[in-house]
Amino acid sequence: MSIKRLVWITILGVLFIAAVIGVMLITSYIRRDNDVITLPEVPTPTEPAEASEPDALDRIEITQENIQAVVSTMSRPDVYSRSVMIETFWENGQAAYSISADTAHGMTSLRIIQPDGAEKRIIVTDDKLYIWYGGDRYPFIASAEDAGDAHRTADEWQMLITYEDILKLEKNAIVRAGYTEFGGEDCIFIEYRSPLLGYLRECYVSIEFGLIVGAQEYDETGALIYRMTVSESIEGETDPTAFTLPDGTDLLQ
Repeated sequence: MSIKRLVWITILGVLFIAAVIGVMLITSYIRRDNDVITLPEVPTPTEPAEASEPDALDRIEITQENIQAVVSTMSRPDVYSRSVMIETFWENGQAAYSISADTAHGMTSLRIIQPDGAEKRIIVTDDKLYIWYGGDRYPFIASAEDAGDAHRTADEWQMLITYEDILKLEKNAIVRAGYTEFGGEDCIFIEYRSPLLGYLRECYVSIEFGLIVGAQEYDETGALIYRMTVSESIEGETDPTAFTLPDGTDLLQ
């Protein structure tokens, strides 16, 4: 075989091999480009379920006609303590009484800081009244059968407007009634004319505690003459020393 022919055969062989390699590369590229690669599906974040709104408090409408019936269904806790401020106003003057009240087992204990700063202690039970002042060694004791102060209720000692005041009203004395907020609490309120002098009174009864938590009274000129506010109410707790007499007798024992 001539050298010239051998050269051509070699050249053709190289070209053939190059062509085969080129075709393989192109095919591989096309397949890689067209193949679809399926990635794991990324889960779509689930929107958190909206917290269900509590149902609106199902309340009956409060009116002048039914306010007394509503108040008659409310009751005070058996055991509770609270802080009360009583203020009285008159022309060019006022007085304030700070009261810590504890109620348990049918008894009410009052620690009253009077306008002059003196501390007065009162415990009212079903059949006894105990009164003493800071520094006294023994209390004054009266029986429920005695006349005078022995007949005053714990509410009266606190100078409170009470449920009973509301329940005794004539219908035509009630000016307005409904729902409102007072001191951060949901309350029912009533405005009425006092039976004796016709002064305008406003009372607020806590829906949660069933206690009167605020009251005002205005005279015939519209001037504020009385205000009662409760700064704290604690159900189920009392001061451990509230029912202890100055001689050490514990009325809860």
